[in-house]
Amino acid sequence: MANEHTAEAVNNHFIDIFKKADVQKHFADLNIELLRGRHIQDDAHYFHRLLSKYFIELKKYYEVFYNLQLDKKTFEGVTYFFLTFYEDSKGVLSANSRHRDLTPIETIIAITLLQMYYERYFDNVKEISFQNIKAKIKESEFSHLYKLAFFKNGNRDNFTKKEWANVTKNFKNVIQDFEQLGWVDKFIQIDDKNFSFVIKEAIHRFQTMYEYEISNFEEFVNNLDQSNYE
Repeated sequence: MANEHTAEAVNNHFIDIFKKADVQKHFADLNIELLRGRHIQDDAHYFHRLLSKYFIELKKYYEVFYNLQLDKKTFEGVTYFFLTFYEDSKGVLSANSRHRDLTPIETIIAITLLQMYYERYFDNVKEISFQNIKAKIKESEFSHLYKLAFFKNGNRDNFTKKEWANVTKNFKNVIQDFEQLGWVDKFIQIDDKNFSFVIKEAIHRFQTMYEYEISNFEEFVNNLDQSNYE
């Protein structure tokens, strides 16, 4: 009997939070962003506050109605929230149109951004431009691997303007997708050859999901089918 009363009290509290003014004002938009795969960190003030304040109740909501897990992690002192799947289920987002793994080229671009995040570890704002990325491809420790990944017949030192334009386009498209995930922010098109953006702490989620590819970067690049990336 006590268990029944406890369960009823929990369920009533779970339902009651949706009557609260702050939930009614912001939850619909927050729900859309979470279901799109966005990672919510503290720069999204109202959403972050809602998730922090009602985490237990909203966690139950996503479990009951979507069979999804509302989770949170803290990286570099910043807590971010996201939806993920339980180990035995992909929930209602399991269709390919609503969920997919990163492609190989997306994975390599994410690894590149993660490396650049750590290179700017002591910067309060990790702002990157494509010119920074281009220099990393040409001159960094992993230059030979980047060239293999981003260019056909990458065992060269010089590439045409057309080849660089294709790399620019690939990075731009992927980074704009990552902006939807909440891994980067403030994308700005500077000119036809350059753009800038800010890498956010939530890119840590990629690090937790793709540990093997990050740790075995050279093997991963060497196994790529480059015909897919022209």
